Amino acid sequence: MLRKLVSGLALAAVLPFSLGLTPRLAPVVGPRRFHLTLTWEKYAPNGISRDMILINGQFPGPLLEINEGEDVWVTVENHMPYNTTMHYHGIEMKGTPYSDGVPGVSQREIHPGGSFLYKWKATQYGEYWYHAHHRGQLDDGQYGPLIIHPKRSTPTPFGLIAKDPKTLFAIKKAVAKVKPLILSDWRNIDSDEVYGIESAANMEVPCYDSLLINGKGKVNCWSPEKIAATTSPAQKQLLKIGNATSLTPKACLPKEVDAKIIAAGFPTDPSKVPDAIYDVCTPSEGSNEVVKVKKGECSDERGTWVALDIIGAYSTVTTVFSIDQLSLWVYAVDGEYIEPQLVNAITVSNGERYSFLVHLTNPGLYTIRHASNLVVQTISGQATLAYGQATNQTTTPYIDDSGHNTTADVVFYNLKAQKAYPPYPVSQEVDQTFILNMGNTNAAWKWSMNGTEEPLSLDDATPILFNPQPNLTNNLTITTLLDQWIDLIFVAVRFPQPPHPIHKHNNKMWLIGSGQGLFKWSSVAEAMKEVPQSFNLVNPPRRDGFSTVDAPRYSTWTAVRYHVTDPGAWMLHCHIQTHLIGGMAMVIQDGIDHWPKVPPKYLNYAA
Repeated sequence: MLRKLVSGLALAAVLPFSLGLTPRLAPVVGPRRFHLTLTWEKYAPNGISRDMILINGQFPGPLLEINEGEDVWVTVENHMPYNTTMHYHGIEMKGTPYSDGVPGVSQREIHPGGSFLYKWKATQYGEYWYHAHHRGQLDDGQYGPLIIHPKRSTPTPFGLIAKDPKTLFAIKKAVAKVKPLILSDWRNIDSDEVYGIESAANMEVPCYDSLLINGKGKVNCWSPEKIAATTSPAQKQLLKIGNATSLTPKACLPKEVDAKIIAAGFPTDPSKVPDAIYDVCTPSEGSNEVVKVKKGECSDERGTWVALDIIGAYSTVTTVFSIDQLSLWVYAVDGEYIEPQLVNAITVSNGERYSFLVHLTNPGLYTIRHASNLVVQTISGQATLAYGQATNQTTTPYIDDSGHNTTADVVFYNLKAQKAYPPYPVSQEVDQTFILNMGNTNAAWKWSMNGTEEPLSLDDATPILFNPQPNLTNNLTITTLLDQWIDLIFVAVRFPQPPHPIHKHNNKMWLIGSGQGLFKWSSVAEAMKEVPQSFNLVNPPRRDGFSTVDAPRYSTWTAVRYHVTDPGAWMLHCHIQTHLIGGMAMVIQDGIDHWPKVPPKYLNYAA
C-alpha cells in the first residue's frame, strides 16, 4: 500500500511547488554571531555521571540557526583542560578554508583558555551539525545541531508529496519549524580512557552503555532471556566460532570473541579490557526526550504535519530509526532536497542527516526508536513523540531492539533510489582516479585509508593549508587542480572489515558505483565496460558522506566522484571515531593551482 501511494503521487506531481512562505529568521546587521563556551564538567546524560564536554552549559550544544546567504561568525572559547577545535560538518567553506576546524590541516588547535573565531558564509541550506575534530572529543559530547533556512526562491519537492494547497501550506509551515533530533551512542567512560584501553589490549572495544536522543537516554540491562531472544543468527554464528555461548550482560559479543574474530590476525590481550566495559551492566533511570506537537499548529483537513531532522552523531554504531505506527516522508538528505521517499525506517550512519515529514491524524504517544544493526552489540534507545492531548498507550513498532523489521512489509529508506531535487547532474568524464586500499595497519585498532595510518601528531603540526606541498605523493595526500573531476575508489582489501562511513570535508560527492571483490581496473570507465550494472552515472545519490560496502568474508569496493570547486586543504576520513583516531584519514589538497591566501590573523594564531 505504501509503495502504491508513493508511486501514484510521483506520477501526479512532476513539477516543483514552491509557496515562498518559508519564514526566515529576522535579518541581522552584519554577520550572524554565535558564542560557544566549552567546559569539562560532570554530567549524566544517561543517568550515570561522568566527565564530559558541555557547550554553553548544555548537552548537546545549542542550535545554530542561520539564513542562507548570511555571513556567520562563531567564537569558540575553550575553558577545558584540553586542546580542541570545532568543525562544521557538511558546510562548504567557500573562500574560508581556515574555518573548517581541523587541527594540522586548516588551523592550529585552541589551547586551554584560548578562543578562536570561525568565519564562513552560509552558501547552502538544510540540516548540518557542528562537532569537535580533536582526538575523541565527539565521544565526550562536543556537538550540536545547525540549521540553514533556504532562500524563498529555492525549489522544493513538496508538490511530490501533496497537491492540495492547504496541505502544501501546512507542510511548508512545518518545515520552517523543523525540529532536530540528535542520535548518539554513549559510554560511561571518557574518550581518553577508551583510547588507553584499546592501546593496552591492542583491539577495539565497541561495547556501549546507551543510545541517546537529544542527549537523553538510560542504561537498559536486559534479562538473559531477552538477550537470548534478540540474539541474531549472525551473532549466534560468531559466538559459535568464538567458542562462546551467549552475549554479555550488555548484549555485546564477549571481548574474547571480538579479539578472535573482529581482530583476527593481530595479537591482542583481552584481559586488559576492564570487566565494566563488556560484562557489568548497571541500569539507570536517565531521562526521556519528548517531542511535543500541538494539534492544529501546521494542519490540513486530516491532521497535523511535523518536520524532523535526524543527525547521526554516532561515534561507532550504525542504527535503524523509526517512529511506531508513523510513516516518514524523507524530503532531504545531508542538507539537500531529494525526490521524497515514503518509508517506515531509515538506516542512519555516522555523520548522516535525514529530514522528514510526519502526518499525524490521531492524538497519542508514539515511541521514537533507534537500534544498532551491528553484530557487535544489540542496543537501542527511545524517545517519545506526543501529539495533542495524548494518553498512555502501547504503539506497534516497525523495528525491534536489534534494528530488524518486525514485519515483512516494513519499507526502508532506499539509498540507491535517492535522486536530487532538482536533478544535479554528475560529469561523465574524470580527470584523476585515486584507488584507496583501506584496512588495518599493524594493530587491530589502527586503520588507514590507503595503507598508511595518519599520525595523531598531525594535530600539533603546522596546518597543511598554511604550507601546501604541490609535488607531494604519498599514501596520506591527494592533490588536484581547480575544476577537475575526481574519482575516489575505496577498496576493503582486508576482511572482515565493517562498512566505513567516509566523510569528505567541504563539498559533496556522488556515489556512482560499488561491488564485491577487488577493484581490478584502472578507472571507472574501464570497469564500466566489464560490469556496467555496478554503476550509475545518470542520477546517482549525492551526499557529503557514504558508507563503504561491508566486507565480512571478501573484499568490496565503493566508487564516488566529486568536482573540485573550492581550493584548500580538506580532510577525507572514516567517521567512526576509533578508526579516525587509529589513523583512517587523508588530506586532499584541492585546487593546488589556485591555492587560497590565509589571513594573517589565522596564519599567526596562537591560543
